[in-house]
Amino acid sequence: MSALMLPEATALLVVDVQQGFKRPPYKDLESSTPACIPNIARIIAAFRAASLPVIHIRHHSKDPSSPFHRRNCPEGAAVEPDAAERPGEPVFIKNVNSSFIGTGLEAHLRARGITTLVVVGLTTAHCVSTTVRMAGNLGWEVYLPRDATSMFGRKNAPGAQEGRREFDAQTMHEVALAELHEEFATVVTTEDIIGAVKEVGK
Repeated sequence: MSALMLPEATALLVVDVQQGFKRPPYKDLESSTPACIPNIARIIAAFRAASLPVIHIRHHSKDPSSPFHRRNCPEGAAVEPDAAERPGEPVFIKNVNSSFIGTGLEAHLRARGITTLVVVGLTTAHCVSTTVRMAGNLGWEVYLPRDATSMFGRKNAPGAQEGRREFDAQTMHEVALAELHEEFATVVTTEDIIGAVKEVGK
């Protein structure tokens, strides 16, 4: 039995698991979490087996040069097959980082009495973080499995005393998780979530 307990009013948010991350400028970047998508697929399967809601978020960029621009790069905007929705599972389209802005997500969750969210997807410091922060601020209990989200390396911002430098993917991932944990969400593991989902309703 998992030490984590989830209520029946729990939903899974699958954020931006799209093929654009296999295209430039992401294609050749190191990922912090190579098993991210397989872990997401396992969590989705656990939610489905427990008849708990699975909700999909897709990013359609307004930037014509983006690998997530639906018209100019339809293959990039497409979902990863391992995270594709099934009939009856809602899909919300967003154009910014937060899954709550410009979508019907908040109303959808409140109408169904959802109190707790498990958030998985890409990337840790961007759309996952923004979604988790907003969900926490809006009153949801949020769980974020560390190995079902992933991050790439980034350069620091201009003006730093030490000059421009690169932060590796793992560092970026861990810092993003540290900022979220016990402030906007509880950081857990895929195994924690799967174990807790199996116990829901027992």
